[in-house]
Amino acid sequence: MERPEAGAAASGVPRERQPRLPPVPVLGRPPGRGGGGQRRHRHRGHPHLGAAWLAADVLNDAALVLELLAPAWPRAGPALLTLAAAAKCIVGVAGGATRAALAVHQARRDNMADVAAKDSSQETLVNGAGLLLALLLLPLLEGRPWLTWGVVTLLLGTHLGANLGALRALRLPTLNRPRLRLALGGALRGGAGGGGATHPHPAGKGGVVVTVPGPEDVNPREPLLPGFGTRLSLHLGAPLHRLVNSEAEFKKALECGTEDYIIVLRPAQGWVGVGLRRGAPPDTPLRACAQALLLEELLGPDLPPGAPMGAALRPLQHRLRRCPPGTVPWGVVAESSRLWRTLGPAFLHGLAAAGWETQRHLLAPDEWQLDWAGPGGGASEEPRPSAPPQ
Repeated sequence: MERPEAGAAASGVPRERQPRLPPVPVLGRPPGRGGGGQRRHRHRGHPHLGAAWLAADVLNDAALVLELLAPAWPRAGPALLTLAAAAKCIVGVAGGATRAALAVHQARRDNMADVAAKDSSQETLVNGAGLLLALLLLPLLEGRPWLTWGVVTLLLGTHLGANLGALRALRLPTLNRPRLRLALGGALRGGAGGGGATHPHPAGKGGVVVTVPGPEDVNPREPLLPGFGTRLSLHLGAPLHRLVNSEAEFKKALECGTEDYIIVLRPAQGWVGVGLRRGAPPDTPLRACAQALLLEELLGPDLPPGAPMGAALRPLQHRLRRCPPGTVPWGVVAESSRLWRTLGPAFLHGLAAAGWETQRHLLAPDEWQLDWAGPGGGASEEPRPSAPPQ
């Protein structure tokens, strides 16, 4: 049931007959209070599967080491065992998230029950093999602490190495921010962005041909830790008070943005924010994130002469580097929006042709959506308050 707007319930006047009041710009109110944004709830999968998996492995091994150290220090034993128990609790949460994400990836034929059963049977087999190995090693390791720690170190190293190899073997076709960044870099710079693409996928749309690296090229080069390989901090789905500081800045953002989203770039702060419009098409977060990453790519090394649309992007790259510190390069943002109308559809078409899933993604946008008047997205000068979520 939709909640009536302010004054509708008290007056009893139908919504369509109420007088239209001018919108009041409100910067940065929390959701549910009509502050130019509302909360969204769209969570699919895990945006940092590799980092969560690696963190679970490291914490699990650290908990095992703490349990082995506890008998050697009787005074600190309870504290060590408490830390080990806390680490195992975190491992359970992270392990559950990664297991669910991998099950979704492996269930290509909607056979989640099949995948879960096979996973449980493999885990039972591994636990049984570990129990047999422990029974064989215990008589040999009794009274030999140095040999014990040598075997523990060997097994822990084997465990981490095997899991790292398993992570590198994954070929996830769903785009998160690191994978989208690598795919865009490879598309702009040719091939796999200097990584030696073996399976480029050329795709043309609107007269532009873009070579996009596929999942088999991008996944092995994805950073295991989030934040590595980034030049800007990207806030996708930012609230209005994070994007602009005044009504004048909001007007500039509308003029330089698109009808579905606005972008604010602050190179001196190492930050780029994207405001998503309420009611925009489902692919808006992907298009907006790709344009924000394009601006980040322009802050990097010079584009090669053979880069797609290099003749237009290289002057834009030079203009961005000459931007005065502490200012927002509105001209560069506006020009990138104009260029992205041509380059963007070709890039998204290339993603689909390369085997990436473009209907769903793991870009993890924040839960804010903006609403502004005007059919063109840039005709209005003020944000319109949104109805509170139910």
